[in-house]
Amino acid sequence: KIHEKLGEAVVSTQSTGEIMSEDWFKRVEYTWFQSFMIKCVRTGRLPKHIAFIMDGNRRFAKVKEITRSESYAMGFEKIGEILDHCEMFDIKVVSVYAFSIENFKRSEEERNELFTLMSEKMNYLLTKMDKLNEKGIRIKVSGNISLFPAHITKTLAQLELQTMSNSEFCLNLCLAYTSRDEMTNSVRCLTKGVLEGKLKVDDINETMLDRCLYTEDLPPVDMLVRTSGEVRLSDYMMWQANFAALQFVRVLWPDFGFWHFVGALLDYQRQEPKLREYRSNYKPFLDKMSQAELKMSAHLEHCSLTSHEACTMNSEITAAYTRAHCLRSEKFISGLKSERHAYLESCAELSSAGA
Repeated sequence: KIHEKLGEAVVSTQSTGEIMSEDWFKRVEYTWFQSFMIKCVRTGRLPKHIAFIMDGNRRFAKVKEITRSESYAMGFEKIGEILDHCEMFDIKVVSVYAFSIENFKRSEEERNELFTLMSEKMNYLLTKMDKLNEKGIRIKVSGNISLFPAHITKTLAQLELQTMSNSEFCLNLCLAYTSRDEMTNSVRCLTKGVLEGKLKVDDINETMLDRCLYTEDLPPVDMLVRTSGEVRLSDYMMWQANFAALQFVRVLWPDFGFWHFVGALLDYQRQEPKLREYRSNYKPFLDKMSQAELKMSAHLEHCSLTSHEACTMNSEITAAYTRAHCLRSEKFISGLKSERHAYLESCAELSSAGA
C-alpha cells in the first residue's frame, strides 16, 4: 500500500510540517519536498469529496498513556490539519464520522466526556465565525441531532445556519449518524410525501431517494479513508460511497499525517480511471431506467382515464407526465429544505432575520 510505505518513510523525514500556531485554523508550514510532492500529485485527478472514519482515538490514548479526553481533543485538532492539506490539493468537501448513533451505547462516563468535548469544540468554532467566513468554510451537520442534549443541538444548528452561505469549502460533520438511519429517514420522508398527496408512488425512484438524504446537496464520495487498520465501513456513507476508492490506513487517527494523506491520494489516482468508468456506465443505465419507468407510469395513468379502445401511447402523453413528475419532485424537495431550515432555526432559537 502506497500510504503505508510513505507513512513508514515519515520516520526519516519531516512528516507534517511545523505548525505555526495552536489555533485550529493554523497554517501548516510545508517542507520543500512536501511542496514539491503537492505539485506532483496535483497534476493528476483528485477527489472532490473525501470521507473520513476517524478511528483509533481510544487506542491512541492507551498507547500514549493519556486520557481519552486528551486523545479526542488531539483528534479534533487533526481535522484542522486535514483541512489545510485539502486546501493545498483544492479538495472542496470533507465529511468526518464524528459521532455514530452506535456511540450512544457507550458507558455514561465516556458519553459525557464526548458531549463535553463536543460542546467545547463547537462553541470554539462559533467564536471563530469570522475565520470561518473569511475562509469561506461551510459547516454542515448530517445526522439525527435531536438525539443530543439540547445545548449541543442548539450549537450545531447555529453553526450550520451561520455558515450556510459560505461556498469555498464544506466540512460535513456526521453526528448521531449511521447510513441505515439516514436511508430510513429518506424513505420516511418519501412515504410522508405520498400520504400527504405531495408525491405519487410512481415518483419514488433512486434519484428521489438520493435527494432525500442528508447529503443531497453534496457531491458523491470519491474517496473514503478509515484509519486504525480496521477494514470495515461501520455503517458510514454506504449509499454515497458506492463508487468510492476505499483506503484503510494502518495508523491511529491522531497520528494520521501529511504522508499518509498523500499516499491515500496516490492510491486514489491509481484506482480512479476504473471507478470513473463504472460511474460513467451507471449513469446512462439509471437515466434509461428512469425514463422507462416514467413512460410506463404515464401509459398506466392514461389508460385508467380513458376507455380501452382509446388507450394509446404517444410521446406527448409521456412528455406531459414527465413534466408533472419533475414539478412535483422539485416542489417536494424544496419543501423538505424549507422544513430542515425551519427546524434548525427552532433549535438555534434564531428568527428568520437572524439566520
